This record gives sequence, structure tokens and C-alpha cells, in this order.
Amino acid sequence: MRVLYVEDNPANLFLVKRVARMGNHEVINFIDGEEALRKIDLVQPHLILMDIQLAGGLNGLEVVTRLRELGHTMPIIAVTAYAMVGDKERCLAAGCDDYMPKPIPVARLVDLFQRYQVQTEALARLDAGALSPATEEFSAEHLTGVVQALALDPKATETSEVLLPPPGPAPDAENKPSSAEKSS
Repeated sequence: MRVLYVEDNPANLFLVKRVARMGNHEVINFIDGEEALRKIDLVQPHLILMDIQLAGGLNGLEVVTRLRELGHTMPIIAVTAYAMVGDKERCLAAGCDDYMPKPIPVARLVDLFQRYQVQTEALARLDAGALSPATEEFSAEHLTGVVQALALDPKATETSEVLLPPPGPAPDAENKPSSAEKSS
């Protein structure tokens, strides 16, 4: 998985790179938001870790807002030492998918990389046609939900094909065939 880490602190970058190497992830670093915006299409990251207090003219939340305005949909995790009341909400409102306070908890970073790796692999398999929908009528929201569910259950991606349920409400227990009906 390719991770873009927009961070100007070398110690934080070292930690993230070290943890990423354990999972064979690639980390690309920019120290300011302007460079990240200029080069985002070249990097094509699967995941962005965004420091909120950056060197340069833009802070991390301004960069996130611009990325979302440009149509980028990859997951963005806010990473900040300023863990004040309301900061998480501000980060989410700017377009971040999650929030991680500094100092970065290593166990949470490992979990984050694992979770998004599974999601990235599921999306790649979906794009390649390896995940076959049971029906052709799926909304983008439904498929995103399925990919997120796969990210939560890595064993679901071990099979060569995953059949997706049709959209709409799940059938209730009353409409399910009994074991006697199934055998006939």
C-alpha cells in the first residue's frame, strides 16, 4: 500500500516509516501542503496521513478541504499533537475520515495500516473484476459498504470470489426457508 504522509517533523516521519516497513508499505513524504497538492496525482496514494500543523502557507485541514474539492476520495487520517476538545470534529468536518492524536500510538498505527491494506486490496480486486456482484444493480454506496465490510473481515478476501448480496433490506427471518424446505 502506498501511504502519503504530509509531515514536517522528522521524528514522526521516522516512526511512521518504520511501522510501515513492517507491513511492506511504501511511505512518501511531503513537508508542506502545497507540495502535496501539486504532486498528489503523481503519487496516487491509497491512504493519506495528514499532519494538521504544517510548514508553509496551508495547514493540514486546508489541504484536506482542497483535496476533497478536487474530487479525491482516498482515506485521509488527521494526525495532530493538538488534541483539544473539538479538534476531532473539526478534522472530520474538513473531510478527514479519522483522527489520530500525537504521539502516535504504534499499535493503533499498525491496526490502521492493516485495515486500510485490506480495503485497498478489496478495491483493487473489485476494479479487476475479481469480486463478482450477484446482480448488476449496485449503487456506489452499497459497493463502498461492502469494501468496508471486507476491510473489517480480512478472511472474506481470502477466497477467489466474493458474492455481494443484492442491495436493499436484508430478508427477515420469517421469509427464510426452513431446514426442511432447504432439503427438498
